[in-house]
Amino acid sequence: MSEVRLLKPCELNMSDQVQIYEDGLRTEEKSGNYEWWYFDSKYPDGSSLVIVFFTKHVTSFGKKFRPYVSLDYVNPDGREVHTVFTSEDYSFSREKCNVRIGDCYIRGDLKHYDIYFRNDEAECSISMDGSVPSWRPESGHIYFGKKDFFAWLPSVPEGVVKGTLTTKNKTISLAGTGYHDHNWGNKLMILLMNDWYWGRAKVGDYVVVSSYIYANKKDGYKATPIFMLAKDGKILADNAAEYLKYEEKDFIRDPYTKRHVARTLVYDYNEPQQDIHYRITYKKGDDDVEKQTMRDIVGKPLAAMFYLVGFRGSYHRMSGTVILEKFENGQMTEKIQAPAMWEQMCFKPDRIR
Repeated sequence: MSEVRLLKPCELNMSDQVQIYEDGLRTEEKSGNYEWWYFDSKYPDGSSLVIVFFTKHVTSFGKKFRPYVSLDYVNPDGREVHTVFTSEDYSFSREKCNVRIGDCYIRGDLKHYDIYFRNDEAECSISMDGSVPSWRPESGHIYFGKKDFFAWLPSVPEGVVKGTLTTKNKTISLAGTGYHDHNWGNKLMILLMNDWYWGRAKVGDYVVVSSYIYANKKDGYKATPIFMLAKDGKILADNAAEYLKYEEKDFIRDPYTKRHVARTLVYDYNEPQQDIHYRITYKKGDDDVEKQTMRDIVGKPLAAMFYLVGFRGSYHRMSGTVILEKFENGQMTEKIQAPAMWEQMCFKPDRIR
């Protein structure tokens, strides 16, 4: 059994404060390495936009970068625009977030970001100004044993977004809230992890970023809890290892992914010496934003190969309601709810039987 733990910044000779270079390229062209820069945004009409820049496919065993960009826009009525752009003309900076794939790019300095996407199907131009400071859980590096790791940096936990999206000669103005994170690692996630739940939400004046990451069965499904709560640009709670209790409940078996999905996730953060504690509850609705199985993600032939060696990949992005409850001296003093989206990512057979 490997030791699974979240390293502290001092163990990697890192600053406690996020530095600009951390949002630049962190990997080499080696087998097993992967990296992506993720952006999403939500709008008052219920629509959402996700743009992701990849150095190569996250399941690729190849050494070379094969960069591509994906764009997903969900209309207020639930219809989705999905499109991808690939190019052998690309550049990545190690000094800061300055990623270019063809004419597409994401550029920023932890405070302000510009994101641009263009192919034959869509053109999108976005600007985002952070309203919550860059943050990471400890060093942001989860180690599985002594050498293998997965790293996660919420560069902009929440920001103000504006821009335009053009599809089929129709231009939409966008104004809402956004989020940007950066992920990388040195060994394929399917070899290290079993599954995770991840979500972010804007609830009144509060911003929530939450995740629960499970290692493989051979490592006892060792969990890494991640939680950050902010209000008015100030981080209120982020010591998940000490003060977070987490629960998954109300399971259903999804007919498409064949996974057990928790309809309710509860993140209960209670720091006794503060006499204040927060409970964040995600409640799944009837609609789903996106579902994929391994066959959808990598294609039938490669999915069959993965299946033979024990991988059962699936991705489920769901929508519903997030409820924030604030307690002071044991009494509830605030309760707010808002629409939210979150995801379940699975790599191996179900934990739930």
